Amino acid sequence: MATSTVPRTLPKLLKATYLADQEVLLEETRATALFYFPGVIVWLLIFGVLTYIAAADVYGWTGLSVYNHLIPNVSLASISLAKWLFYLFLLLFVIGLLRLLVRYLRWISIVYAVTSRRVIVQRGILGRTFDEIPVLQVRGVDVHQSFGERILGYGTIRVSSEGGRAIGNEDWNGIPKPFRFQKLIENATINLQSAAPTTGAGSLVRH
Repeated sequence: MATSTVPRTLPKLLKATYLADQEVLLEETRATALFYFPGVIVWLLIFGVLTYIAAADVYGWTGLSVYNHLIPNVSLASISLAKWLFYLFLLLFVIGLLRLLVRYLRWISIVYAVTSRRVIVQRGILGRTFDEIPVLQVRGVDVHQSFGERILGYGTIRVSSEGGRAIGNEDWNGIPKPFRFQKLIENATINLQSAAPTTGAGSLVRH
């Protein structure tokens, strides 16, 4: 007699070989880019523009001598002062680029996943480490959203578990659609609990 099989969703972010043969991937995600990048992008825009204006003043590119309007009490006729401002803004712009790189690497290095059996956090880019909680050991899934996070569609999730496992004691920040993620974990827990064989009270007593 032919048996029907449920097609498995192949992971795109999670390492596929980490899943067991009969384990079904329900959801995988990274933190949203809206959590990691807006602040550093604003930083780069501000100091990128200031660096260009300072360079234009020093090298005479376009005659953008606007500092007298920005800082009316300071005269920038001295080329040395203009150069110091140029170097300062350039340094701050480079710092912004480094921050962007660090945030990008942090963003792509962490993957959160829910399967039919486990809640998994995968960390790393070249080498990877995995933390997990079996869904039957999940005791609660809390979601926190500020007003701004609710508008942007992400939030913070904390999964509490038996035994104080590592990923049960940390916040997962910037999770997109956090209530969907919460519901998937809770549904996986309920499904496994209902599928587990029940044992009568009398069968627990052995003579």
